[in-house]
Amino acid sequence: MELPFEIKNYIENELNNINLKSLQKNAKQISQNYRNNLRDGKKMLSKEEEAIAYAITRMPATFGAVAKSLEKTLEIYKSPIKSIADIGAGTGTASIAINELIDVDKIECFEREKAMIETGKKIFKHYNNLESKAIWKNLDITKDIIEDNYDLVVASYMINELKEEQINDVINKIWNISNKMILIVEPGTMQGYHNIMKAKEILVNLGGKIIAPCMSKICNLEKDDWCNFYCRIQRTKIHKNLKEGDSPFEDEKFIYIAISKDEVPNEYEARIIRHPLVYNGYIKLKVCKPNEIKELTITKKDKELFKRVKKLNHGDLI
Repeated sequence: MELPFEIKNYIENELNNINLKSLQKNAKQISQNYRNNLRDGKKMLSKEEEAIAYAITRMPATFGAVAKSLEKTLEIYKSPIKSIADIGAGTGTASIAINELIDVDKIECFEREKAMIETGKKIFKHYNNLESKAIWKNLDITKDIIEDNYDLVVASYMINELKEEQINDVINKIWNISNKMILIVEPGTMQGYHNIMKAKEILVNLGGKIIAPCMSKICNLEKDDWCNFYCRIQRTKIHKNLKEGDSPFEDEKFIYIAISKDEVPNEYEARIIRHPLVYNGYIKLKVCKPNEIKELTITKKDKELFKRVKKLNHGDLI
């Protein structure tokens, strides 16, 4: 999935009011902040120009990662979702992805950076009916309390900004305000994977039931191994300029965990956690199964299964 046309159009129109060199400088700094994050809890950005640069460089990839994570979750989770809390909402990317996939009544966006909130509000004015559903609140989840409860609480690319000692408290807060489901999305790095595994452990110990992508409460990958997923993002001309690259697309790697407060039936036996290796006459898969990681070989002799598997990809259920 790609960002809705109205949003891409609005963001690119905003560029007419900002110097390109200034945007390039801000975009580069934002990329460095996210790559070299020291998890010191400091502000990632604070100026409106920085927020626009963020919207151009990060919104498409974040949107793709959240949308893909939610799509995979909704393959299993069927309960209706009407209210959303978007924690560390940034410019509202996760809320937009959710609104594209679910018919929700209310979205509350919680964000500590005022520049992000102002940019997010402007973006929402140019997109579908989200402005009428959304409420923005200036809030720092590490310090402040959220009083209400929501069917779905989402936190995307937020845990990696926290200090290590803040994670447990923040995850507990997220659990306490969720009526039904929690979705956490992180960068597809080894650190992102460890963030997700820590969040998963905390939520399972609180009574959470895993929806996706994991098939086990405890990860069965070897100690130095880790997994992630990816989505392909089309780059616009300005996106390529700011990223200083010529490729028409980029692959955003991400990792996620979806947790329910209630038991969720799952008819599937495994999830593919590496790119399938397709050979002449057989396909090799690495899959996550309940209580084990397994290497599977599917041959043409398996006929129907072979046909089905040939259409599957990294991250799909089997």
